[in-house]
This record gives sequence, structure tokens and C-alpha cells, in this order.
Amino acid sequence: MGNQHQHNVLTILLMRFEVQPSEGIQIGKEWLKEHPQSNWGTILRLLKNNQLRVVNKCLKLIDPPSEPSQPKIVHKYRGVEIQPKPTSNIKEQNSEKKRQYRGVKY
Repeated sequence: MGNQHQHNVLTILLMRFEVQPSEGIQIGKEWLKEHPQSNWGTILRLLKNNQLRVVNKCLKLIDPPSEPSQPKIVHKYRGVEIQPKPTSNIKEQNSEKKRQYRGVKY
């Protein structure tokens, strides 16, 4: 089973990070030396969850993102995610701007 995990890890490294299998084996072995409690299955799980990246031919853990202060609202319309536009002070700026039509300011 470990051989299948190793094959899957090398496939992900090749497709996602363009790391050749010969280099991928060395990168994986270095990770396993630094993390003796890990195995190829652990590396596979972390790669699938986007928690690992390749930096200077070494695997590095990605810091988990901090929780945003407000939840992101996403609406779906026919399978397409639509996010609300960021609010800005454009309305406030437009309300202060005077409008002119045929020489009359409003």
C-alpha cells in the first residue's frame, strides 16, 4: 500500500509543482527524515488538503489561514458562485458631487 501512496504523491508533485519523479522521491525522503512519525500516506493526505508546498526542493507546511472576521457570503446562480462586491465610499463621494443638467446644478 505504501508503494501506491508513493506513486500518488509523485503524481501530485509532478502535476502541481512540476517536480520530476526522481526529484520527488528525494523530496519525500527528506520530509520523512524530518518527520519520522509521517509516512507516504501522510504526505499524500497533506498534499490533497493543500497543506504542503514545494519550496527550494523541500516540502513545507502551509500555515493555516486565520479566520476572517466576517463570514464570506456566496450566492449561487446556475452553478456559478457570485460574491458580493466590496463596499466602498463611492456612494458617499457621488452624493457630495453636484450634478448639472442644461446649466442647472442639482
